[in-house]
Amino acid sequence: MRRSVDWLLAARMQANCLARPVNEAGPGGVADVVRRTGGLQAQTWRGATYAVRARSTATTLADVVHAQETERSVLRSWFMRGTIQLVATEDAGPLLGLLGPKLIKDTERRFGELGLPERVRAEAADVLEEWLLAHGPSNRAELADVLLRAGLIAEPKGQAVYALIRYTGLLGRLCYGPGETWVAVRDWLGKPLVLEGDPEDLARRYLTAYGPATARDFATWSGLSVPLARRAVEAVATTSFEVGTTQLKGLDDLPGCQDVRLLGEFDAYLLGYQDRHVDLPKSIFPGGGMLRPAVLKAGRPIGTWEHATLRTDLFEPADLTHELADVARFSGT
Repeated sequence: MRRSVDWLLAARMQANCLARPVNEAGPGGVADVVRRTGGLQAQTWRGATYAVRARSTATTLADVVHAQETERSVLRSWFMRGTIQLVATEDAGPLLGLLGPKLIKDTERRFGELGLPERVRAEAADVLEEWLLAHGPSNRAELADVLLRAGLIAEPKGQAVYALIRYTGLLGRLCYGPGETWVAVRDWLGKPLVLEGDPEDLARRYLTAYGPATARDFATWSGLSVPLARRAVEAVATTSFEVGTTQLKGLDDLPGCQDVRLLGEFDAYLLGYQDRHVDLPKSIFPGGGMLRPAVLKAGRPIGTWEHATLRTDLFEPADLTHELADVARFSGT
């Protein structure tokens, strides 16, 4: 089926839950959003919380904190592309089982530059997990001191500390706890993760939340190799679309979402593809890995906004009255 770029962007917006299909309040609504999207970008906690708001109607900032820190139905750690994500807890083991080994392999060169051979990494994972099991949530400075006293790093302020923490997280042995601390997964969840993942299941989840898309889009989002991503997408896709000269795969023929939505920084919708089919202005994507808060309409960025002041800068007119009021409701201000 031949379709326009406008249709594609609106369909992707709907697929990514930005029509706000989740109406449940409380931590249950948070977990539902995270489950439906396959995970939300979470290198900033604020960005992750506003991603939940943009996809639900009754959750609050306090609900997101409760879901992660108390109910623990969502878990923050390193998953797709090796970046920090907020995922449904039941998805953490399958994701790391599928993605973890490749992400570790892809980091080998950096480990070498930091002087972290496999022997040191393995010992560090044991040391960090044992410390967290004995002492509970610990911050970077505390874990750096643990690694320094174990003779595994030369100095506490270098990049090796974070590299070893992340490595242990990719093994499924630690994750984020309260605030910017880490915890042992066995202690936090009461059991270890089962690291078994299925590429076809992940492809189906991806197309549900990001489709229509290509296998390269799926590989970009997940961190899987393109050949494996292509086989998985071909196995699960049930429909295809032609947009310009690009063939895209999907599971549904969606009518699309025409709404206006305020997205936080690093929103998953803007990070889910190799080809977004829309250019991001420098005010949203200035470079250097930054992705600022954006105003979206029918899947197309139409401006920027600021969390602190709620000031907006639109490229085209749009009524933001409801969205701005809902941001205030969500944050409790």
